[in-house]
Amino acid sequence: MRSLCLFAAVTLVLSSCGSEGGDSTTTTDEVTTTTVAPTTSTTEAPTTTFTEPSTTTTTAPVAAGIAAYFLLEELEEGAGGPFLVPVYRPASAEPDLATASMEALVAGPSEDETVGTPSISTAIPEGTSVLGVEVENGRAAVDLSDEFDDGGGSFSMFARLAQVVYTLTRVDGVDEVEFTIEGQPVTVFSGEGIELDGPQERADYYDQLPPIFVDSPAWGEPVISPVHVSGLSNVFEAVSQVMLTDDDGLTLFEDTVMASCGTGCWGQWEVDIPFTIDREQFGSLIVWEISAEDGSRINIREYPVQLR
Repeated sequence: MRSLCLFAAVTLVLSSCGSEGGDSTTTTDEVTTTTVAPTTSTTEAPTTTFTEPSTTTTTAPVAAGIAAYFLLEELEEGAGGPFLVPVYRPASAEPDLATASMEALVAGPSEDETVGTPSISTAIPEGTSVLGVEVENGRAAVDLSDEFDDGGGSFSMFARLAQVVYTLTRVDGVDEVEFTIEGQPVTVFSGEGIELDGPQERADYYDQLPPIFVDSPAWGEPVISPVHVSGLSNVFEAVSQVMLTDDDGLTLFEDTVMASCGTGCWGQWEVDIPFTIDREQFGSLIVWEISAEDGSRINIREYPVQLR
């Protein structure tokens, strides 16, 4: 079930950026990140292309934004998926980021994101409405309309629950999510009989993640140097590679990162990436694992980011 990611054509409003948010039974330890000097091996230029926005704006300080978690198509043969991907959305002036994030989620991916390669989709049924979101003591209580549990098999049901949990827990101060539908508490979700034994956390939905999951920055997010990159992984010996390239595919940064756990367990990883550019442009954030069998790149994920 793992991925080779190519970009969708994205049309983004150049404004605010996103903030951050974490099924297996393994919990992650305290974040331990080790950076290793880049190797001298050659790297391949990204194989993806995408269209930059045609509008021109002046560079402004990057402020808080939001992200909705959708599903990114996996193009690598046998990779499975689709898996969760955070997608940047401009934030409004309203202070209720939890509600704004949920509204962005139920609105779904844009047309460009849907028809792109790889395509971005959602498991949340069309017509689903957000009836209310209340945040208190680290818990977001979200009330959704009846449409939320309509149709789909077990994959779709788990995916839509994961989308909501990851979207809301990205909001500062939210660690878990409690579901209600039309005001009624959900203990068994849908005809698939998925038991929701209390508030849901990110770790309940690790099965909806690719082996190397980039949680921040989001897909298409505006970033400034140094950009803080973080996520989760479940890879051999906890080691993965991170690269940032410019819009010509030239490497701006490459390094090795170590997660807090690996080889059968999920661990957290993070790295600060400095970069220098002479103009605002779209670059590529690429992560991958080096195969222990033949040294090839596997479990590749590639995101567009707006370099400012």
